[in-house]
Amino acid sequence: MQPNKLNNALFSLFHHDVSTTLNEEPHLSDKLWNNLQKAVSISENEIGEEILAIIKRKTLNIPNQEIGLTLTGGFDSRVILAALLHLGIKPICFTYGDERNRDIQIARNICKKLGLTYFNVANTKPTKEWYLKWVDQTINLDEGNAHLHRAHRTAAIAELTEIHPLKVLFTGHLGGENIRGLSYNDYFASPFFEDFNENKLSKDENLRNQLKRYFIELNESETIQLMEMVNSLPWMTKDKNRNKLYFLNELVGKIHHNQDIRIYSKFVETVVPVYLQESYLEKLTLSKHHFMRKLDKKVSFLEHPKLYCQLISKFYPALLDIELSNGYAPKDFLKGNLNYIVKRIWQKYIKKIKNYPSFSYNDWFIEFVNEKSKEISDEIWTIYNKELYFQQLNSTELKTNEGFWHKFSNPIFFDLINKNKLLP
Repeated sequence: MQPNKLNNALFSLFHHDVSTTLNEEPHLSDKLWNNLQKAVSISENEIGEEILAIIKRKTLNIPNQEIGLTLTGGFDSRVILAALLHLGIKPICFTYGDERNRDIQIARNICKKLGLTYFNVANTKPTKEWYLKWVDQTINLDEGNAHLHRAHRTAAIAELTEIHPLKVLFTGHLGGENIRGLSYNDYFASPFFEDFNENKLSKDENLRNQLKRYFIELNESETIQLMEMVNSLPWMTKDKNRNKLYFLNELVGKIHHNQDIRIYSKFVETVVPVYLQESYLEKLTLSKHHFMRKLDKKVSFLEHPKLYCQLISKFYPALLDIELSNGYAPKDFLKGNLNYIVKRIWQKYIKKIKNYPSFSYNDWFIEFVNEKSKEISDEIWTIYNKELYFQQLNSTELKTNEGFWHKFSNPIFFDLINKNKLLP
C-alpha cells in the first residue's frame, strides 16, 4: 500500500487495506443477499453433505498423516473434526500459545480421548526479539499485506510444519459469525463501522473522531476524498443488517481471515477454510440457520448452536459429550432450551470460568512498541502526528489486547514494510 495520508487513514478505520474492495463487482455478498430474499430450501442434512463434499474433494488420495486441522475448544473446528472422523480421516490437530488457554486445554483433551496426534506450538513466552523476527517473516511472506499482528500465527504454522509437514490444512475461519451474527469489537476494525452502523454518531463526526484516535489529521479536501472512498465500500452503503452481511463476508472473511490463509499457504500446499467456501455459504443462506433469517426472533441466540449440534450428532456423536471452551457441552443444548439456559448462566455468570488468551500483548509488546516506535522514519511521520502519538503512548493506560494496539502499531507496521523495501 502506497504510504500517503488517505490510504493510511482508510487503513486506520478498518485495520486492513480495503482499497481492493472499492467498486469491486461482483461481491460474493451480493449472491448471498439474493439468496436471503428467497424462501428456505436447504435442510441441515444438505449443509452437512456439503461440508462432507468439501472435505472429500480436498483430501482425495491424501494420507491421514498429511492432513491437519486448527482445533479449538469451540464449535467451528469441532464440526470439521466430526466430519473428518465421519469420513475415516484422523487429522493432525494443532493449537498455539499459552497452555493455560481453555481452547488449548480442550483441544488437547479431545485428541487424547480420540487418539489423535496433537501439537501445541509457539507456546513459549514471547520476547520483542522473537516477535520482530516473525514480524519481518510475515511482512516478507505476504508482501506487506498481512499485518504484523499475524506474526505469532506465522511462527505457529512454521513450527508445526517443521515438526510435522502437511499437504492439507483445514481451518474454521468465519464458522460462527454467519450463524450467530456480527459481534462488534476493535479487532477486525476500529469503532468507526459500529458507530456508523448503529447510528451513534454522524458519519462525518465519527470519521474525524476515529482519525484523531489514530493520529491522522486531514484537511477539508482530504476529508472529502476519504469520505468518498468510505462511501464506496460495500458495507457502508446499505441498511444496517445488510451492512453486517457485507462486513462479515467482504472485510472479515475475504480480507481479515485471508491474511492467515495466505500465510498458512506458504507452508502447506492446500489450506481449506471450510466456512469460507462459496458452496457452503450459498447453502447456509438458503437455510433457516443464517443469522439474517433470525433477526426478528427475540431469543434467536438460543438457536445459534442448533445447526452445529445437529451436524456433530450426524457426523460423530462422541464429540457431543466433550465440553466446549465456554463450559458446556453440545449435549447440553440437545437436552432442551431450559437445560441449556441454566447451564449457560451457571458457567458464564456464577462459576465465571477464568480463561487466558492464547496470545497476550503484555510487557514484552510494550517493549517492542517503545523500541520500534523510536526507529520510525520521517517519511511515516508525515502521515501520523508524531507528537500526539508519543504523548498518548507515554500517558495512556496500556492494555493487552490486539485491538487496542493497532493505533500504536500501525505506524511501526508501515515503517517496517518500507524498510523491507516492499512499498512501491
